[in-house]
Amino acid sequence: MGPPPFFGEPLGTAWNSVYWILHAIAIVAAAYFVYQSAIRRRQAALNIGPHWWVLFTLVGGIWTLLIYWLMEHSTLSVDRDKDAP
Repeated sequence: MGPPPFFGEPLGTAWNSVYWILHAIAIVAAAYFVYQSAIRRRQAALNIGPHWWVLFTLVGGIWTLLIYWLMEHSTLSVDRDKDAP
């Protein structure tokens, strides 16, 4: 005996599709915000250019955004703005 028709596989497939679409939107948004942040700074984290950070974020996802934030904006980062002329 299978599940009722309204809880069947089509509903699971629809929710799975919605999840992956939202996941992709979140990753693209994270890459956009990393790019904007890296452009605003003269020297991005680890001296890596903004285009590379976008690529890393698209591949690594939200975890790369967390790593970038820790290196650039958290209290753990070195404040390089004081050294800038």
